[in-house]
Amino acid sequence: MRRLALALLCLVLGLAFSSSDSSPSGRAKAALSEDGKGRSPAQRGEAERSQSGTGTIRGAVKLLKKGFFGKIGDADDRSGVLIYVTGYEEAPPSEEVTLAQQNERFVPRVLPIVAGQTVSFPNRDRLYHNVFSVSPTMSFDLGQYKATDPARMQRFDKPGLVPVYCNIHPQMISYVVVLENRAFAVTGEDGAFELRGVRAGKLALNAWLPGAQRVTREVSLAAGGEAVVNLEVEQTQTVPPHLRKDGTPYPAQGDYEN
Repeated sequence: MRRLALALLCLVLGLAFSSSDSSPSGRAKAALSEDGKGRSPAQRGEAERSQSGTGTIRGAVKLLKKGFFGKIGDADDRSGVLIYVTGYEEAPPSEEVTLAQQNERFVPRVLPIVAGQTVSFPNRDRLYHNVFSVSPTMSFDLGQYKATDPARMQRFDKPGLVPVYCNIHPQMISYVVVLENRAFAVTGEDGAFELRGVRAGKLALNAWLPGAQRVTREVSLAAGGEAVVNLEVEQTQTVPPHLRKDGTPYPAQGDYEN
């Protein structure tokens, strides 16, 4: 009787394990199907974007510039074009960004940030600089300081374009572009761009750089989707000279006191 009972127990257990497919291949199939882990990285990324309500916008910029005799043609170097999305707001990143004074220039020339961010203005030259702006978006004056002084700081709360100058050196010009959200990029030499994590919906995609009119295209972006947009920008305008912070012209170069 004991042998018969053991035989029946083994038979029942064997049927239970075989029906659940506990073989290595069966366990692997179950693991692959669980939580979608069997999908490719691209499929998983699309699913994550869909769940979070975001998508991707990518494309390229064709940059046109004036050449000899005023003729307009394609630029080989398409870097420096700011690509950004408008249509929704996001909280700014917590980290500071830097706009340096170096070799009597501002670096970078175009600095995109999100409204609410603070910019650090370190002086990396051996001479004095005086950073200021008279923009309606954000007017400020950081005063005169040198490399051994602590970097001056400025917070930008309102979206808009803020041209930044040095009150001592007229060639020093930069543009702080205060944006609504983090969906922005600056093109490299090939003009390509990709904006990830863009909130889905009807949006405006913009392209701008100094000396050009802003170009805007409407984009409908689905959650988890991707939109491909190519833009054409003409950089044909001359940036006019500016005045000092008190509204007077800059003195001749030899009259500067550093």
